[in-house]
Amino acid sequence: MNLQGLSNDLAAIASPLKQSTVLIQGAAGAMGSGVVWDGSGLILTNAHVVPHRRVWVTLSDGRRLAAHRVGYSQRLDLAALKVGATGLRAAPVGDAGALRVGQLVLAVGNPQGEVGATALGMVAAKPAIPRWVQADIALALGYSGGPLANLAGEVVGLNTLIAAGRGHAIPTALVQRFLGAQHDQPYLGITVHPRAAIATGGLPQWEVAQVVPASPAARAGLVAGDRILGINGRLFRHPGELMDWLDCLIPDQTLVIHVSQGGEPLVCTLTVGRPPTQEQAA
Repeated sequence: MNLQGLSNDLAAIASPLKQSTVLIQGAAGAMGSGVVWDGSGLILTNAHVVPHRRVWVTLSDGRRLAAHRVGYSQRLDLAALKVGATGLRAAPVGDAGALRVGQLVLAVGNPQGEVGATALGMVAAKPAIPRWVQADIALALGYSGGPLANLAGEVVGLNTLIAAGRGHAIPTALVQRFLGAQHDQPYLGITVHPRAAIATGGLPQWEVAQVVPASPAARAGLVAGDRILGINGRLFRHPGELMDWLDCLIPDQTLVIHVSQGGEPLVCTLTVGRPPTQEQAA
């Protein structure tokens, strides 16, 4: 293996990523990172990086611009910012779903205000629920909101947190869903009980409170009173897993839902839909 060649290749991959990574500064000196998502001035970051509507963004060329939030989801920990500049270098976006365990990934961020810092790591796991990209990578405060990229230089996630010694990044598919939420929302037509998480036999379950007639859930055979046990062959291990799945859904996706109906186990196949129009709902 030519280590010098590998080193040069990694530096070449990191260079354009740095040009698409910004420093975000908020109130009381709080700092984080963001990714230029398109050249018209749209920047993506974590919601916890921008708790206030207006922040300052420093581009890779040193320009310092005022930015305001145009999208925000505390649950997904995602936020979209807009700056008054065009012609910015947008990061190429890749598919986190194509990653394999053991592949190398790069993170770019601004720890303690050190602009354009880069870390190298490895994909550590592909969770059953596609909520996170997990990597063995050393990230410090200030990487949050910055890009996690494959060796093609494509952003596959937004760095968000460290848990159990691993870096967790929000995959690009979830970021794209966040951006398109007003136009292409997933729809199941199901409501779970407000106190839905119940421990039975040591495993969490969710109780179905209502199923909308002719909805995807109804067509799959779900009825009020069902208890949802798991999805895609995996039983829930903690109460939050159903919500994690809901965060990741996209229209036309097919799910295998494991339920208890009338005390009997049942497997339902559900195709995620789109919200009905007013005419369809009437």
